[in-house]
Amino acid sequence: MTGSGADVVVIGGGIVGTSAAAFLASAGARTVLVEREGLASGASGANSGVVQHPLDPVLADLYRSTLALYGDLAAADAGFRIGSEPAGMLYVSRDDGPVRRLGAQIGALFPDLDVGLLEGRPLALLEPTLAPGLHACRVGIGYPVAPAGSTYAYATIAERAGAAIRLGRSATVDLRGDRAVGVVVDGEPVAADAVLVAAGPWTPEALDPSGRWRPIRARWGVVVEVDLPAGPRHVLEEAEIGEAIGTAAGDRPPAFEPDEAVEDFSLVPLGAAASVGSTFLAREPDPAAWVEPLLVRASGFVPGVVDAPIRGTRSCARPQSLDGRPLVGAVPGRRGLFVCAGHGSWGISTGPGAARLVADVIRGRDVAVPAALDPGRFGGPA
Repeated sequence: MTGSGADVVVIGGGIVGTSAAAFLASAGARTVLVEREGLASGASGANSGVVQHPLDPVLADLYRSTLALYGDLAAADAGFRIGSEPAGMLYVSRDDGPVRRLGAQIGALFPDLDVGLLEGRPLALLEPTLAPGLHACRVGIGYPVAPAGSTYAYATIAERAGAAIRLGRSATVDLRGDRAVGVVVDGEPVAADAVLVAAGPWTPEALDPSGRWRPIRARWGVVVEVDLPAGPRHVLEEAEIGEAIGTAAGDRPPAFEPDEAVEDFSLVPLGAAASVGSTFLAREPDPAAWVEPLLVRASGFVPGVVDAPIRGTRSCARPQSLDGRPLVGAVPGRRGLFVCAGHGSWGISTGPGAARLVADVIRGRDVAVPAALDPGRFGGPA
């Protein structure tokens, strides 16, 4: 790369943006990261806090890459921690049908995963916090982590490698014809040879201010954090949630309808706390209004939740692509402009793997982006 400004400007200070900045800066690229509010201020800091296999054949490679990268990050003394073994995921239901179907789907798609069906006394012995009468599919996945931990750690790595991190309420791509020549941050131009937009649900706005190109939409999630020191050992999720967010969907995750609102049970234990959720809403919610519905629903699976002290509530806009898979790579019709966004629920689980891939593309390395992730599948900006 050449030029008097930055080699790469990254727009977005979430898990994708900070990890991409870390990879680029560590490879010697002069890197500037621009964030409008604060690091991990969106979904990267307000998620449920679990690195989880997406159970999608296309995203599985990004997950495996991410898990390996997290191992390196944990060893880098940057404040990030992740277990050496998964806590285990229990998909639970009051009916055995969804559990059996989900177990069969996962076993067929990923025969390398440890999948088992449980009910009655064996389930009660494995996870005594569960309500009686439940059925479960246990899968050997699920790593609880501090929600914003990986984002902050990658920002630390990026700065150690020489990247500059700056705040800017407004960051737009500076185009000259069909080429990106940098960004304009609060009216100030920052020249760059390449621009990567990793701004979550606000990515389309940065790429196409006209509003005509919108392959990513916001899906709002609400999570309630409670004190649960004797809570479950496993990550818990309602088995039916798979049909809503693409778990084990086979060839393609389902897309949300524009006005669809989904509410399902999930619980992620971390130390003495537990994150209880979750929602997939088309419009920004009032988090306080969701506390009682989420906890009441959760108490049907883990009765101890009903009396657990509430630590706080958080909400975030998840960047959901129209087909459930992220956009990774070069933006069609725009030289020097790249995108990595649209991970939906799988940001902290697949984001660094996707960021590594797009960083290699920006650096001109000989890597292939799967067609299912190519931004060109949605056309391009006006």
